[in-house]
Amino acid sequence: MHVLVEPSFMSSHWCANYLRGITSQAKRKNIPVEVHTDAAFIHEPDFDDTHVVLLGSALNWASHYMSLLYASDIYPIVLSIANYQKEFPFASFITMDYEDASQKLMKYLSDRGAKSTAFFAVNRKSSTDRQKVSNFLSCGGREEDIYHYDGDISKNCDDIIANIEKYDSVLCANDVSAVILMRRLLDIGISIPEKVQLASFGDTVLSNLEVHNIAVAHVKSFEAGQMSINAYRMLKANPSISALSFLIQCEILDSNYDLVEIRIPHSPPTFDPTPGTNFFRDPEVEKVLLVEKLLAGCDKLDIRILREVINKESYSKIAGKLFIAENTISYRIKKILSMAPDKSKEEVLTLLAQFLFW
Repeated sequence: MHVLVEPSFMSSHWCANYLRGITSQAKRKNIPVEVHTDAAFIHEPDFDDTHVVLLGSALNWASHYMSLLYASDIYPIVLSIANYQKEFPFASFITMDYEDASQKLMKYLSDRGAKSTAFFAVNRKSSTDRQKVSNFLSCGGREEDIYHYDGDISKNCDDIIANIEKYDSVLCANDVSAVILMRRLLDIGISIPEKVQLASFGDTVLSNLEVHNIAVAHVKSFEAGQMSINAYRMLKANPSISALSFLIQCEILDSNYDLVEIRIPHSPPTFDPTPGTNFFRDPEVEKVLLVEKLLAGCDKLDIRILREVINKESYSKIAGKLFIAENTISYRIKKILSMAPDKSKEEVLTLLAQFLFW
């Protein structure tokens, strides 16, 4: 199996965790893995695979290579990118449930008294950060409280620290930025979490240490890497499946690194109880559906028998023409009629004649 990695993403701990999951599961399934940072390998004479794993963070990089692979009849399995299956229906996506995680982190902060939350270090080029922004806003966050990362995390910290009195909590786009911001806040005497609560998404060792007091939506990069092998095997074994979609739930760990059970109330889907038109109760539709039911268990011989019976041929003539016994004809006709017990033989044959032999 081949894995194509975004070059700038290769040095990150997230990439390392994804690759660890991929290689560990591939070893169990005896699947060789090759890792690349450019797509030249797809043009090599010995390359003949139908699926390639894409691993990165920037949507423009992922969309370019998704389209490039598909143009070569290769179906991408995408990791660490938000799900864009509507735009790329030929691609399989394995993603974290950031909508659920965002709601739970915001509720975690709210349950602990937070009334004003900033969103810190949001990367405009990151597909998952775009998704997190949408979720932040849907949970009551404000556009003016989003601090975008524009290439300088120190400046990002300066910007939010200049306004830190406005906030009692900060949601960070990832745990690396959360650790950096925490260090800066502690340096200026702002205690965590007493003065400002911090929450983030990620799985670094630093953010998971109890002393850091950061609540985390645990991103399961290792598990996602393992799942990519399972998706690869399933797609290879079932060529009729063009794409799959997997959503992985993030566990919420509180500031003491304890698992927190947070339940988000879900509104039931709206349902209009007013009776409307029912396609399947249309008389003409019902006829077609009954014909389909009658023919569902028929083979070629049944169809030939039906043609002769509908044309008013006797069982003896049909038997001679098809070289079968009359009992065989009788048995097969009864089997078909049993699919419509409330109709007579004449009604069934008349119905079949309308749709089969006009």
